[in-house]
Amino acid sequence: MEEESTNQENTSMLHQNHEDDSSMGRTEREKNLHQIVLRLERLFITGGLRMDFLTPAVLLLLLGSSVAYAETSPSWWSDGLQSQTGLDLSVFLLVLSIFIIIANLFLILILFVSLRLNISMFDEHERKLFQQGMAMNNSHGYAEVRRIFDVTRRILRGRMTVLVSSLVLVALSLNPFLNEFQAAFTIIALSTILASLGLQITAPLVSFNTLEPWGLLDTYQPAVHKTLLSDPFLDLVRAHADPLLHSRMSLHLRDISARLPSLDMITFQENLLHLLHLRAQTAIDDAEMRKRLLHYIDGETIDELFNHDELGETTWVRLLSHSATSCSPFFRLYDRMRRQQVGNTFGDVWFDVDIENLARGRTNLMAMILNRGKEPMDLILRVQTPDFRPKEGIYRLTIPPSKISSKDNVDRQIEILGESTIVWQSLIPSVFGEATVSIRLEDTNGSLVNGRVLNVQSRADLTTRFRRGVGSGMIVTAIFTAMIPAISAISAILPLLS
Repeated sequence: MEEESTNQENTSMLHQNHEDDSSMGRTEREKNLHQIVLRLERLFITGGLRMDFLTPAVLLLLLGSSVAYAETSPSWWSDGLQSQTGLDLSVFLLVLSIFIIIANLFLILILFVSLRLNISMFDEHERKLFQQGMAMNNSHGYAEVRRIFDVTRRILRGRMTVLVSSLVLVALSLNPFLNEFQAAFTIIALSTILASLGLQITAPLVSFNTLEPWGLLDTYQPAVHKTLLSDPFLDLVRAHADPLLHSRMSLHLRDISARLPSLDMITFQENLLHLLHLRAQTAIDDAEMRKRLLHYIDGETIDELFNHDELGETTWVRLLSHSATSCSPFFRLYDRMRRQQVGNTFGDVWFDVDIENLARGRTNLMAMILNRGKEPMDLILRVQTPDFRPKEGIYRLTIPPSKISSKDNVDRQIEILGESTIVWQSLIPSVFGEATVSIRLEDTNGSLVNGRVLNVQSRADLTTRFRRGVGSGMIVTAIFTAMIPAISAISAILPLLS
């Protein structure tokens, strides 16, 4: 009986190992295919040639020329090329349009395959986390990533439907039995392509991927975030990291932490990001940064952390720079603090605030408070604005006295930031134009301790406004263009009825 039990266990282990090997092989094949598709996407669609805009523009030119030369072909065509092709110029342009539409369908197919591979890799990582006892579907931002996948799928389906409809209309216009409706079919196909291009310009498809660790950063927008930042750099980076990257980095850091049980991983990550930012600002060089990291981990672990194939130094730098771009008020506050350029001080309270220069959608407001006294202070931070939602935010804070002992400049900056109380509030514009935000720092009696009034321009940037204007104009033009055949038919019928 013991031998039979042992044989069954060995058979089960072999079967499990065989499944793991098959899964690893399938994953490697998908990664190789994903790399090829991603190169094609960047070369022809999202970057490089930008065929997703070029092919519809060429298609509009061909269809418009076909309508213009529907009655008679120009002499340069009828006298020479028509005898060689055996087709009128309008018919030849329609045939050429079919090939352009098919090429555009192939580009959409590449995007569909890319999306499918992205979802597959995301699902595979979710499955591996579940096997390790972690549920990614409960993590911060999971629903947002799934929404990105769904929106992209709907956009691609809409573009595919438009192209297939245009292909059918052009094919019908080439039907000799429907020759009298050739111009009408061509005009409708032209208006369909024009409306599709207008929508594409108004709301362009953002490129993302799950192959690269940072592939979702530019698309992902955090739904919620902490209000009080206890570890400012780490809290910002965690808020802006998509759940896929966050879970992968958490697993990687957990492996390092398991080998170094005495290491405070939260403090280490905060100081690592702090030092990376100082290096990016040329306040320290790479050698000094590594020297300071040796206070926490050894050189071998530093090399393992920075030279990782996927989650190395490049990923940390990209994540930090993305946070700096998405939440610039915090980094401006920090730079002013580092250069000791304080806007407002009163007594023992060091106080500074910052907000986005241009409010485009959700706007970040940051407030930094440092108690330089010897006793804790009970303060009320009041944010009031008639031009944003929420109209008022009230934060009751107990600011402990700062304990700054280091004489070293870099360590002192780290201590000051750690001892500061930082409030992060998101505001949503309710009006466009000049907007005002009032920030009051009061004591418990309601007396003003410090305050600022900030003016913000609430509008879309110039590029976005230009893109929306052009796209909307193309959509309106497409609607009127599609009405031309109907107007022509009505004008022909009315005399008969009268």
